Amino acid sequence: MANRTPEQDLINEFVTHLEQHADDTVKIGSVINTNCKSKKSADIEFKSKTDLHWVIEAKSDDSKDKHNTVHKIFGELLKETGKTNRSNCRYAILIPESAVKFYSRAFQSIDREKFLGFGKLIPIDTVFTSNAIGVGQLTWEALYDAHKP
Repeated sequence: MANRTPEQDLINEFVTHLEQHADDTVKIGSVINTNCKSKKSADIEFKSKTDLHWVIEAKSDDSKDKHNTVHKIFGELLKETGKTNRSNCRYAILIPESAVKFYSRAFQSIDREKFLGFGKLIPIDTVFTSNAIGVGQLTWEALYDAHKP
């Protein structure tokens, strides 16, 4: 059986949607990276049609390692903020639309104010979601609040 690549599949789906997106602030103008195995770039990096530099870390719950992906989001975003080749930059995460409640429930084990503080520290511009028919956007706060205990 070939290795499954749920994260790369998510990235490919998302990029396809953004190439035709109606909003020029997120529509891809030029691609920097779309490879989740890159050592030099975030999972997804591109310049939008309006020249915003998007730096996006992608995570999928479609693996046996899904609980570990919750923690990896924080470290990978922090690592990206240490890079200096970023002007007019927007940080974001990408998750499958179907995983919003999974990540929300997992993040709720963190104190809400600390979680929101992390979103301001980076700063996280948006949480992108993707599915077969398109992309969505949430705030960092809305992601935390999506699961209703």
